[in-house]
Amino acid sequence: MNGEDKISVLMPTYNDAKYISNAIESLLNQSYKNLELIVIDNGSIDETPKIIKEFAESDSRIKYLREQRSGQLNALALGAQFIKGKYVTLLHSDDELSDNKAFERNISAIEQNNCGGVFCDLLLMNENGEVQRRIKTAESLNSSSPALLFLRAGSNMIPDFFFVKKEIFDNVLSSYITWNMPYWLKFDETSISTLKLRKVDSWYKYRVYPENYVQSDVGKFEMTNGCLRTVVEIGQRINSPLLNLQILLTRVFKTRMKPLFKIGSSSPQHLREMVMRVINGYFKKIPQNIYFNGLLGFYSNFPSKRMIKLRFDEETVSLGKDARVFYNMMGQKLPVIYEQVLSEAINGFGAVSVLEKDCEKARNLLKFLNLIAKIQVE
Repeated sequence: MNGEDKISVLMPTYNDAKYISNAIESLLNQSYKNLELIVIDNGSIDETPKIIKEFAESDSRIKYLREQRSGQLNALALGAQFIKGKYVTLLHSDDELSDNKAFERNISAIEQNNCGGVFCDLLLMNENGEVQRRIKTAESLNSSSPALLFLRAGSNMIPDFFFVKKEIFDNVLSSYITWNMPYWLKFDETSISTLKLRKVDSWYKYRVYPENYVQSDVGKFEMTNGCLRTVVEIGQRINSPLLNLQILLTRVFKTRMKPLFKIGSSSPQHLREMVMRVINGYFKKIPQNIYFNGLLGFYSNFPSKRMIKLRFDEETVSLGKDARVFYNMMGQKLPVIYEQVLSEAINGFGAVSVLEKDCEKARNLLKFLNLIAKIQVE
């Protein structure tokens, strides 16, 4: 290894003063020195900015960005504009790298196996940084992995902590950062495939503690929104026969399950069932808000022959990365277009009539809300 290829490390953070020093030090202690750390502060109000600036003052490899609080994925989207490395990876500010040879091993594995990136089992640690256990991930990715992900109701069997070549990062940016789906999924209009990744020795230590983002209401909403999109997008491209039996076998065999599937859309019944599985998997009691009311009504009436007409003003349509912003707007005031679509969704619809100039906005709106409908141009 010549050490000349730079690694770009993205680190989103928010109020992580308690842990961020450990995260940065685990990075700076790497034997592989040609790296850059791009820290994106999502509006911290604790000592986090001060700590980052102190590190940046003593190490020119650290770049500090700050934005208004709009969610982790928007932070990553901002940081992605500044990457310069041949390799790109993610390190959360409350996590750590396993040891000082982690990056060296990862690059060696990519070069030796001629793959696009690597993933690993996660080392689960507590508040004090003590490793408690190992979280097993899938052993490999193959053509049946999207079908398995569908049976798991969108629950990812490959961690989001990517380590990939720059050319592969473009898919990470599209699938994960922009649309909040697993980064290893590759979509086109009618089919789905996976990135060429290799499993390697554990290099990532994931911290679990009471204040974890995933424990919050907005965290649950963001994860549910992403899992729903994953299921809906895969379900429109893959048909899983004997669905309930396969789901049962998946619970028994976990990531070792070899699913049966056919190319082509799932039945409406299967799509309805999987949407409910996702929601019930995150909530003991489904929240009573305009989003879930609309979603439940839509799939209760799915498929529908109703058509609705939409007219877009100049408002920006949310993408998957905007789930936090959307959640906060629900607590205040949603733009009219969202209120209209979700109100119509309660009774179901199967087609949306729009002006030609608004086709992309309509596609993104439906994709964000996880609603399946044809778009017709007036």
